[in-house]
Amino acid sequence: MKFVFYDDFQPGLLKGSQVIDIKDLLKNIEAPTPQLLLEGFITKYDELKPGLERALEDREGVPLQNVRLRQPIPKPGLLLCGIGGYKEGEERMRPLDFFLKGWTSVIGPGDTIVLPPAQAKIFNHEAELGVIIGKKTRNVSREEAMDSVFGYTTFNDVSGRSVPDTRGFWPQKSFDTFGPMGPALVTKDEVPDPHSLDIKLWVNGEIRQNYNTDDMIQDIPEKIKFLSEICTLSPGDFIACGTNHHGLGPLQDGDVVDIEIERIGRMSVNVKDPLKRTWNVEENIRP
Repeated sequence: MKFVFYDDFQPGLLKGSQVIDIKDLLKNIEAPTPQLLLEGFITKYDELKPGLERALEDREGVPLQNVRLRQPIPKPGLLLCGIGGYKEGEERMRPLDFFLKGWTSVIGPGDTIVLPPAQAKIFNHEAELGVIIGKKTRNVSREEAMDSVFGYTTFNDVSGRSVPDTRGFWPQKSFDTFGPMGPALVTKDEVPDPHSLDIKLWVNGEIRQNYNTDDMIQDIPEKIKFLSEICTLSPGDFIACGTNHHGLGPLQDGDVVDIEIERIGRMSVNVKDPLKRTWNVEENIRP
C-alpha cells in the first residue's frame, strides 16, 4: 500500500496514476496535525487495512496531475541519517554512525531546494533509502528489528560541504529544504527485500547516482538495533540509510533533481540559489 499526503495534507492512497481519498476512513484518529495523523495511521494500520483495501478496489481516484503530493512524513520526531553506509566497490567497512538532521529540512514532490547564503565549498545531492518506524522500539535484537519497520520512501540528504565556522554534520545538512522525501510511504509488504533495490538520481535528466542497496555495509536490522540501544524509536520516526558517494555532484540554481527507488517510486524537486553560484559539473562529480 502506498500512503500519501496531498494538497493541504489530506491523506490518500496511490492507485496507479490516481490518488484515492481516505480521510473518512481515518476520522476516528484524533490528530490535530498531519504528522499525528500519520502516526495514528501507522499504529492503527492492522485495524484499518481491510477498509483501505476495499477503498483501493472500489473507489475512483483523482488524477495525480490534478493534486499536489506532499512529503509523506511531515514532521518526524527523529530524522536519523546514516554516515557512509556503502562499500562503494572498495569493500569499505566504516563503523555504524548517524547524525540528527533537522525536521524543518523536509520537503515533498515538486517543492524547491533553496541553497542558503552560507559559503559552502559545494552543495551536493545524496540519494538514499528511507525507513519509517512502525512501533515503539527500544533495545531490539537484530532478529526482531525488521518487525519495527512500517515502510519505506525515497530521501535526498542534501548537503553543504565545508560550511565556514561549523563542526559536524547537523549544521551542514539541516538547512531548510535540504530533506526532499516522497512521493509515498510504501508499506513494507510491498518491498520484499529492501536490500536489493536500485536507487537512481538524475540532475536535469542526466543520471548521477546509480547503485543498489545490496552494497550496504550494515543492513537495516543492524542499523535499527544500533539506534534502539541509544534512543527509543517511535512510530513515524525516520531513518535514512546513507548513500553510495559515486556520482555525487553539485546542485545549482535552476536544476531539476529526480530520484527513484525501485518498488517505491519517483519524485522531482527544483533547485533555487538566490546567489546564482556555479560549479563546474564535470570537475565536481565524484568518480
